[in-house]
Amino acid sequence: MIDQTLRDALLAVSPASLTRALVRRGVRAHVFAGLEVRSSTPVAGPAYTMRLIPARDEAAGDLARAIGQVPEGAVLVIDASGAGSALPFASILAAALARAGVAGLVTDAGLSDDLALPAWGRDPGRSPGGMGLALAGTGEPVACAGAAVHPGDIVVAGPDGAVVVPADIAEAVALEAVEQQRLDLWLLREAEKGTALASLLPPDTETRARFEAETKTL
Repeated sequence: MIDQTLRDALLAVSPASLTRALVRRGVRAHVFAGLEVRSSTPVAGPAYTMRLIPARDEAAGDLARAIGQVPEGAVLVIDASGAGSALPFASILAAALARAGVAGLVTDAGLSDDLALPAWGRDPGRSPGGMGLALAGTGEPVACAGAAVHPGDIVVAGPDGAVVVPADIAEAVALEAVEQQRLDLWLLREAEKGTALASLLPPDTETRARFEAETKTL
């Protein structure tokens, strides 16, 4: 689990604000793209990674046992190789994860919308269920929906999307994103009041000075 103060800070900002902070730091491949929200409940927690591959006849890893090892407070990130297959037994696995206190699930596999915990995935469409995917590894760097995820990275997901933040810069990124969101909200109010966009996008020196003066806390 992550520090509660850090968790609260990450959940207080939008994925867009986190993305801006990450881009400024040169962090690429941090956005989970093309996933559908299966819950409106926002989550933030350390990534626990799994890798699934299309199943063949040979013996594969024990997915049920691996699910039982996901720690409380983690966000399970499953790389399903972009195969578009449905996650095997998703409802049952989700119920077990929820009971264990796992914060959420992010995967590029197909997911139904009747899961017991917050989840982000692809529309299962006509993908077959059953044993279409097999466990190939846990606790290793994975690629999921365009995002590069290392074990222990912080996953932040909500109704507006999901991003992954490297753990070693998570606190700095959270603080920067909070400030970015404060500025964005102030700029929106200024635009609504009729302030010239040329001074707002991007904010010039005078605009930034007004922002600092008007939002300074005593």
